[in-house]
Amino acid sequence: MIARMNIREFIWNFVRRQRLKFVLITLLSLIWTFDMTFWPYLLRLIVDTLAQYDTDRSSAWAPMKLLLLCGAVVWILVEVAFRARDFLAARFFPKLEAEIRMDMFDHIQHHSPKYFNEHFSGSLANKIGDMTTAASAMLRNIFIFFFPALVSCLITVLIFSQINGFLAMVVGVWIVAHFTMCAIFTPKCVQYAHMQGEARSVLVGKIVDSLTNNFVVNLFYRFRFEKERVALYQKDEQEKNLKAQMYTAKMFACLSVAWVIVMFSLTGVSVLYWMEEKISTGEIVQLFYTLWNLSMVVWMVADLAPQFFQSLGIAKQALSVMNDPQDVLDPPGITDLVVTKGDIVFENVFFRYGEKALFQNKSLHIKGGEKVGLVGYSGAGKSTFVNLILRFFAVEKGRILIDGQDIARVSLKSLRTQTALIPQDPLLFHRSLEENILYGSEGTSKEEMIAAAKSAYCDGFIQKCPGGYAALVGERGTKLSGGEKQRVAIARAMLLKAPILILDEATSALDSVTENYIQESLESLMKHRTTIVVAHRLSTLSRMDRILVFDQGKIIEEGSHAELLQKKGHYAHMWHMQAGGFLPEEPSFL
Repeated sequence: MIARMNIREFIWNFVRRQRLKFVLITLLSLIWTFDMTFWPYLLRLIVDTLAQYDTDRSSAWAPMKLLLLCGAVVWILVEVAFRARDFLAARFFPKLEAEIRMDMFDHIQHHSPKYFNEHFSGSLANKIGDMTTAASAMLRNIFIFFFPALVSCLITVLIFSQINGFLAMVVGVWIVAHFTMCAIFTPKCVQYAHMQGEARSVLVGKIVDSLTNNFVVNLFYRFRFEKERVALYQKDEQEKNLKAQMYTAKMFACLSVAWVIVMFSLTGVSVLYWMEEKISTGEIVQLFYTLWNLSMVVWMVADLAPQFFQSLGIAKQALSVMNDPQDVLDPPGITDLVVTKGDIVFENVFFRYGEKALFQNKSLHIKGGEKVGLVGYSGAGKSTFVNLILRFFAVEKGRILIDGQDIARVSLKSLRTQTALIPQDPLLFHRSLEENILYGSEGTSKEEMIAAAKSAYCDGFIQKCPGGYAALVGERGTKLSGGEKQRVAIARAMLLKAPILILDEATSALDSVTENYIQESLESLMKHRTTIVVAHRLSTLSRMDRILVFDQGKIIEEGSHAELLQKKGHYAHMWHMQAGGFLPEEPSFL
């Protein structure tokens, strides 16, 4: 796990895994520096040789032959070096991007459901993509372009100093001024790029949110509203992008002025020195050729600098997800949960949801094998109670024990593989029906999978799907009805064979006929298991051993269905006020 790192530390963590390739790529990139300075020097020798043999040109072939052969050999070696670098880069960068992507994905997916409730999935996915692209771009810019360019500048100054000290000083001053201006503009470029990257990430999240809920948009014909809403975020992104681009344009304007001044100055002085015979014809050719190459190098650096700063800003913005602490982790020295009876004990549990203290010193004992129903109006604490058992949230004080083992001290994998949850809103992957049913049940045979599907009354509608069990269910199971998705979730839980079973409105999307059929399967599934059932349809709780009535995080009543009706209290009132078998969202007296 990678957390609390800056950009340099984060990227180096992946680079060092391929450090040998990285070093070779950097060294081979320096061939560019040699290539840029060698050819002007070779051309100088050729020009001076031709000038020397101007009166006896037939004698020039012998020295020229050696120079041309040297040039051919260097050309071949340079090309081999560049191609070797390209092949190494082709191996280095895809692996680097893949490892960054997978490490970020692994870090993000270990967050609790609370984290995903507060962040757009599209925005998180966008940040993973941004980091892989930005990290790769920054490494290419620094070690394939910027570093060789810096070495080229140093060598060029050295070459000029061998020809004429004053010219070397002018070139050196220009190089320093050029990169100083780049450095002056850098902080703002980074700041604006970061702001634009954050705005872009938010914009993408809003677009994904709207597209994900396209059915609702169609239902209410709110296309214009969604476009105008997204346009607000697009306007913010555009304004920040404009500011970043304009600031970059100002940097280029300043660099351009300095470049024009230096080029005219060097040209004039060089011609003057040649006329005064202080430098040879070959040397002035070398100076102009080298200076032209250097101009292309420093301008390339200036051209790539904004891209680098933008990549840096985007990477910093994307790194924020890696610095978000994971709120539910396996602590050091954990052990695996061993469930024998399935006893669940809440021991003085305190839990706050946001600013609201939901549970305060809650204590409760659910016996192994007991079937317990949870009932109460929305927001009473039923789902939170279940989520705490699954450790989707961490308790602030107190302990939750399963067979005497503190669930905060056991591995999440052992806890969740021994606790089967059938949620109210089953979430399915855009994968085949078979993959969705088998999800979480490793080593299960196809025959067992089909048997579970039949018990959950899935087999009938699956056989009617094109492709049968191989049919894709669509994103979030959109190709299936609510009842069909719940039946798939029930089949999935049946295969898990966990000693603790939690049903959170598991039959709410089923018609009464199908529910009656599945109820028999669920009764069989509940045997010899500790079962917790959350339901608004109170009739489904009538067979529970015990019913707990929740109100604002407190258990205000408990007992069997018959006992609670005899008390004529809160539960009895809810029973009599039901409409169509379901409990209203709020009490009638509110």
